[in-house]
Amino acid sequence: MVRATLPAVLFPTTSAGVIVSERGALSIADAYACTRVLSDTVASLPLHTYRRTSAGRVRADETLAARLLSRPAPAVTQSNFVGQLVAHLVLHGEAFIVIYEDSDGRPAQLALLPPNVVSVAIERGGVPLYQWADDLGNPIVAGTEHVIHVKGMSIDGLRGVSPVREAREALGFASALATTGSAFFANGARPSGLLTVPPGPNAEEHLKNLRDGWSASHQGSRNAGRTGFLVGDATFQPVQMPLADAEWLGSCEYSTRQVARIFRVPSWMIGGGTADSLTYSTVAEQARAFVTFSLRPWLVAIEQALGACEALFPTGSGLYPHFELDALLRGAPEQRAGVYTQALNSETGWMTRAEIRALEDLPREPDA
Repeated sequence: MVRATLPAVLFPTTSAGVIVSERGALSIADAYACTRVLSDTVASLPLHTYRRTSAGRVRADETLAARLLSRPAPAVTQSNFVGQLVAHLVLHGEAFIVIYEDSDGRPAQLALLPPNVVSVAIERGGVPLYQWADDLGNPIVAGTEHVIHVKGMSIDGLRGVSPVREAREALGFASALATTGSAFFANGARPSGLLTVPPGPNAEEHLKNLRDGWSASHQGSRNAGRTGFLVGDATFQPVQMPLADAEWLGSCEYSTRQVARIFRVPSWMIGGGTADSLTYSTVAEQARAFVTFSLRPWLVAIEQALGACEALFPTGSGLYPHFELDALLRGAPEQRAGVYTQALNSETGWMTRAEIRALEDLPREPDA
């Protein structure tokens, strides 16, 4: 037996002096935002079960697979389950779904295991075995009939590559920037300017009167922009943002783009800057690219891993799972109207009115 385990040093210290783990990555604002964008978007997509037939595909809502994907476990919705599944994939590069059976040996519930507690072993013949511990610490060993292993990019074919672990330097840089900013505001403050009076026996009183008078004349939105006057030897020196602070802000923007690249999320979707001005058309195209290049690889990995599970989708049954992307990919109303007009063409069309009404979530037309 060849066992694949996690490295002995799970999370080495980065060059920025911080340790970044999959769970700890969520404390980094940009990493949290990317994870939320991917997880929440996929969780909002319906996951249906279909059956291939000679007349085309049909919904198979009556099947065991459809019922379990709709309600994986008591008090767990499909949205909850899929969102957690994608979060595991995004942070760990893999996810493990456990199939629990009822007293008759039939699949009854689906649950997710934290990837960092699971080890993978390969038996002779290439059959994988999965091992983890229950709540009491007792080891559990199960095969593919009870565990669905969803993997993203893999190097050894056994484990998915964790984006957080592989890109920990960039994430550590982002974490260090956040820590630096927090420390600045916690340990120091920079006033907008300095009022200075010459030393003397009444310097303290003079300074207090100046401070009170200056605040009364210039503090608050109603006094914004008023000209200031000083009497005597007092001077006012404005405090400008030093170059180091400007560079820090630029580093934050650079870090946001770097983190967005790691998770393959457009930076504008997490509040980052963009080099081009965004219009309705460019946002629509970027959203379509997000679906194609960011979401779809994960969706395909989930669909194929679920579809390969014999307990849910037996070979020869024609059943398969499928995420519905129409809601994310549909164009503007005028664009859809143009496509439907062509689809209904009496000579070259390929759809019926009933099919189009179903796509638009409209009720069926009454029988003539």
